[in-house]
Amino acid sequence: MLIEPVALSDFFLSFFSAALIILLATVYAALYAWSKISGRRAFGIAAWVIYAGLLICVGVFSYVNHFNDYWLLLSLLMVLGYGWMPRLIWKLCAATHDDETHHSHQSGGHHD
Repeated sequence: MLIEPVALSDFFLSFFSAALIILLATVYAALYAWSKISGRRAFGIAAWVIYAGLLICVGVFSYVNHFNDYWLLLSLLMVLGYGWMPRLIWKLCAATHDDETHHSHQSGGHHD
């Protein structure tokens, strides 16, 4: 439960940490996807580094906003869940496109 409001001196820290959460989450997903598309391990490592920054920003945001109890647990679950989302979305896309590629190869072979 939110008991104590954000102090006025912490408002900008709260604002910038929230903005960084959005930015780093976007960069993390983009780097993860780019590492899978290009097959370059450096982008995967960069995605993990960005994800570590995302964890720090969520920690700062939770601390500044005085999250405790289930708000803190909810923040932790959301950031951990977001860590898995690009992986799951990539597997879903790969599975659906692999099925399309398989069908297009079958139909392409019958036109000769």
